[in-house]
Amino acid sequence: MKKTMSAAFLVAAMALTSACGGGGDRPSKDEVKTAIAKKDGPFGGAIPKGSEDCIATALVDSDISDKTLNALVENDTDYKSPKSDEKALTGLQKDITECATDAAK
Repeated sequence: MKKTMSAAFLVAAMALTSACGGGGDRPSKDEVKTAIAKKDGPFGGAIPKGSEDCIATALVDSDISDKTLNALVENDTDYKSPKSDEKALTGLQKDITECATDAAK
């Protein structure tokens, strides 16, 4: 359970501090899913197998800005998300934790 919670926290932290926002168009769920599943991606393969789709859906359907989601997809480690994304991500913590927990079952 602790490992699952750590992975969920990592998702939240990395989404706030990772990657660059190239364009203003919102990336698709599949693009986000692919990015979070990559071993050399922003999460270093720390996302529990089977939770990628659920977490990607939660992120894309959230109020997180297009720029921050694009930053995640592009794995731009220099990007700093706006304060408004911190609030949006805090609201996602429960959903992301549930995704990770369900995948660990």
